[in-house]
Amino acid sequence: MPLRLQAEGFRNWFRSPWMVLVTVLLGTSMPLADTTSMNVGRFFIARALDSNSDETRWLTAGYSLFVAIGIPLSHRLRGFFSERTLYALATLVFMGGSVVSMFSHFMPSMMVGRALQGMSGGVLLPLSVALINESFPVTTRARGLTLFSLGNALAVSLGPTIGGYLVDYASWRWTMGIHLPIGFLTLILVHLSLADHPRPDPRLFDLPGWFLYAASAFFFMYAVMEGERFGWHSQIIFFSFLVFMTFFFLYFLRAARFSDPIFPPDLFRYPGFVVLTAVNLLRSVSVFGRLYLLPLYLEIFYHFQAHQAGFLIMTGAMVELLIPVLSSLLPASFQFSWFSISLGAFLIGLSSVAYLNLPGNAFSVPETVLPNLVFGVGMAMVQVSLSPLVRNTLPESLERVGNVFQLAVMFLGGMIGTILGRHLLDNVMPVFLIQVPFQAHLHTLSRGIAHLNRLSSEYAYNIAFWIMGLTGLGASAIAMAWILFDVIPRRFRKSSFREQGEKSGA
Repeated sequence: MPLRLQAEGFRNWFRSPWMVLVTVLLGTSMPLADTTSMNVGRFFIARALDSNSDETRWLTAGYSLFVAIGIPLSHRLRGFFSERTLYALATLVFMGGSVVSMFSHFMPSMMVGRALQGMSGGVLLPLSVALINESFPVTTRARGLTLFSLGNALAVSLGPTIGGYLVDYASWRWTMGIHLPIGFLTLILVHLSLADHPRPDPRLFDLPGWFLYAASAFFFMYAVMEGERFGWHSQIIFFSFLVFMTFFFLYFLRAARFSDPIFPPDLFRYPGFVVLTAVNLLRSVSVFGRLYLLPLYLEIFYHFQAHQAGFLIMTGAMVELLIPVLSSLLPASFQFSWFSISLGAFLIGLSSVAYLNLPGNAFSVPETVLPNLVFGVGMAMVQVSLSPLVRNTLPESLERVGNVFQLAVMFLGGMIGTILGRHLLDNVMPVFLIQVPFQAHLHTLSRGIAHLNRLSSEYAYNIAFWIMGLTGLGASAIAMAWILFDVIPRRFRKSSFREQGEKSGA
């Protein structure tokens, strides 16, 4: 009998909400770390896979695309699988994708592995949030979500550093292999900790709608990714855009006719949510573009090793640990959340604009590290604002799908930011060379040509950082305009109505 009681107590301890939190943190650490770990050491991966810079963009941009494709599956597949089974299946698929990527010798097989990782990671991220909401009581749910955000920030911040050390001292293949022990530990905790909960809002699985959404996103990415390689006026790019527009139009027809689509068009009936979507998209383009450019700049101009570039990026991501502090200071007020996301996007844009004159001949700690710290503060402010703003711009019935939609928008913006970063590097350098008046005098001097190429590359990176910064500042401007033209007037009207009511009551 005592042994039975001890076993029951042991089981109850593992089924506690805090062990659920530990389990989902381990599960989401894999896809979140993968969003940044591939930004360091890309040169070694490209060389090992015998690929060029155009193809290596698929490692990061393609991963973001498949995460965005997988995100809507999370809530819909719960109609077919229990929570424990679905979490275990998604973890197994992610591990399988890691194995495929780890043993790849060519880019196509590598991208198959990255696609499996991205889609399963897209299932794990929103499913983890749902499990926390359903496992924690109301009194401690906010604390659980705060700790979950803290763990996510740690995963993102440690991804480039751990990945850099593995690239430099083991092999780039172990940036994928490291997911296997983490995945096995996650599977054990899934079996011990997760319990199935009744679904509060069961949904049908709209397979045709999801297929149209995924196909339109893929063909859009393919068209903008490969436009430079094949030519923007080439037949293949024209047909890719045509297929994208066809699938996109069919998706909206499907969403309008189906009773429970993947992303209902009703979301766009609320102007505040539309504004939030624009802010989130531009902010994500700026963030992911910056994360793509900075490691390359450090490795090319300062001769950083992969782990050194990862460590510098981590300094900014570690500042995101301010999330729990900021969330405790932020009231659950609609107005302050808009101000927070506006200021956060402003700091993100400012941190990239600061790299406009980043020196290419010598590493400067203040000019490189300080903007990265500002970037981390801005990321923290945006993180703590998104969910409250979804809650305050949508009715309760659409709140869950609104959060899922914003998560998908974030990764779609990341895909665009990565593509835009590479596009700027490829096209700004020739513009610089054409404008140099003394280029003709350097054709016979190898040292002069090398110096000119270095200057053109430095110029291209600086302009790319400038454009990423302007994109972030644009997101901030949109949020601030919404505050001035909607939030403040609405608050003023409510105050006037309240005062009139008090006077009439008196």
